[in-house]
Amino acid sequence: MYNRIILPTDGSKCAMEGVKEGLEFGEELGIKVIAVYVVNTSEFESLHHESIRASAKSGLKEKGKKALGDVKEAAEGRDIELETKLLAGKPYRKITQLADENDIIYISTHGLSGFSNLFLGSTTERVLKNTEATVAVVNGR
Repeated sequence: MYNRIILPTDGSKCAMEGVKEGLEFGEELGIKVIAVYVVNTSEFESLHHESIRASAKSGLKEKGKKALGDVKEAAEGRDIELETKLLAGKPYRKITQLADENDIIYISTHGLSGFSNLFLGSTTERVLKNTEATVAVVNGR
């Protein structure tokens, strides 16, 4: 049915709802799970000083490591093969590049941006529009 489950996270409580459901599904199917955090480079590209950009990137990487650590913690005690990836770029692009048509992406309706979009978060909406993979959208509220 599916080869892998892709679990994007931004470290938010909402994102963890998608992660938890994806971990359950991965355990049920006995397939590999890949948790991914994408350092959103657009958040610091406009900063003028290299030292400030480097500091911002470093802070976001640390945040990503913590978010992926939270996924590892949620997977503890489960019979799951879990891989974590810390990537940099536009989140929706990196998520859709990682997944192929034989994967399923478990993603929350909203992440850190909260409810800026009425029905779906912008990353979730862009993933839906730009992937060949099956997408399970989990209500993060």
